[in-house]
Amino acid sequence: MDHLDEALVRLAPTGPEYRGGLSNHGPMVAEALVRLGAAETIADWVSGYLPRLDGGPDTRGRVTDWRAALGDRRRVGDWTAYFTERLTEAPWRAVLAEWWPRLTPGLAAGATHGVIRTSHAVRALAEQETPPRLTELAQALAYWAAGYVELPGRPLTSGVRTLEQAVAVLPILELAPTELIVAHLAHLRDLPEFAGVVSSLRPPTDVAADLTELTRVFAGVFLTHGRHAPIDFIHAVTAPVAVSSVLDHLPRELWRPTYDALWQVAAALYSGFAYQGTAEPLPSDDPPAPGELAGRAAETGDAHAIKLTEAALRQHARTGDPVFLHAAARSVELLR
Repeated sequence: MDHLDEALVRLAPTGPEYRGGLSNHGPMVAEALVRLGAAETIADWVSGYLPRLDGGPDTRGRVTDWRAALGDRRRVGDWTAYFTERLTEAPWRAVLAEWWPRLTPGLAAGATHGVIRTSHAVRALAEQETPPRLTELAQALAYWAAGYVELPGRPLTSGVRTLEQAVAVLPILELAPTELIVAHLAHLRDLPEFAGVVSSLRPPTDVAADLTELTRVFAGVFLTHGRHAPIDFIHAVTAPVAVSSVLDHLPRELWRPTYDALWQVAAALYSGFAYQGTAEPLPSDDPPAPGELAGRAAETGDAHAIKLTEAALRQHARTGDPVFLHAAARSVELLR
């Protein structure tokens, strides 16, 4: 059994959240550490993380009406049982294709950790199909389904604005965050113009390329606006990067609505958390090298720094854009 599977076995009995709503990052971090070339650190990291976590969720009853159970956080145990059973009945790609469109409108679930955790599980399964990785996919999908929550408006890009233009005119919620991310984003209902700006983005012409552009723009947002709320802005980068590894395992017709939903969530994070932030210029110096950043992130032991760095290095390898290296360096600086 390799380092990742060993970690997933140890983490499997834990719940998807702890301390009243914080997401369990264990499986995602373990998979990210493998990609950072730090697999040998996973066992010690998990040993330090496990004492924070709650035990696995209770069950209430079999999921028979999935629409009624969607978004019911009390039923995460039932959803886990449901997806565990489904993954014994059908190949994991078939289950993913069946459920992805049902869950995409609720992509904000768990502050995007439902879709991020699912994406890490998919990437691991695509590399090697093992029982611990199938178990992790069931738990990830269950967290997404139980936490399903829709944002105000309809996530459909139908305008003419570029990403930079759309971000520049996003309305800002003038309310200091005092709640968990998802609860705070619910206040976007008080910004009726939010939905219109989301729709004003031009439709994607090449979803994979436009998804990369989305990550580039929001890596820049993280650098210019994220110092006062780094955890919140990080998810506008890690969610679309994580999903980029899933596209090739989904039917093509699901790509466009996925892109639109990711843009809506990233826009919501900006509108929800830019209040009282002071914009700063993008870094102009040379960023650290990828290998150095990978080592720094692993050394921090911080879940968000590890995940953001892994995501940023992945995008830098694709594009060569230094904004991703700067974003990784900033995450290590702020979260160490």
